[in-house]
Amino acid sequence: MGAPTKKISIQTFRKVANACGGIKSDMAANIGVDRNTIANWCKSDARYAQAIEDAQERFVDLAESNLRKLVAGVPAIKKDENGQSQFAGWIERPSETAILFTLKTRGKNRGYVERTEVKADVDATVKPRTLTPQEAKEYGIKLEDEY
Repeated sequence: MGAPTKKISIQTFRKVANACGGIKSDMAANIGVDRNTIANWCKSDARYAQAIEDAQERFVDLAESNLRKLVAGVPAIKKDENGQSQFAGWIERPSETAILFTLKTRGKNRGYVERTEVKADVDATVKPRTLTPQEAKEYGIKLEDEY
């Protein structure tokens, strides 16, 4: 790749980071440098590392926004003869998969988790017992034979 002779400006870097969702290999391809160059710029200047982190957070925000649309759906609204808004169907129906994903990840504290509950009525008390001298001798011989 034809690498730029010097580091690009932080303003340009931020624009590229945002356009690429903070994905370093995509950023490198767009700038025309090796991915390691991006890493080196981030190591040498905290502003560049922060620009990537900010872009990655924006990317997650975008995904969450789209997830919200998938969960809620996009209703079609029309005006009736009195000018009142009313539901007229769906532009995009709510996604059952997106709803389940959201409940399992963001609704855990409300009990939306997949787990198996195991209930057992077990007395876990273990009563220690001292071996007799003969039992200790036999046990020692057994261990020597096995190991």
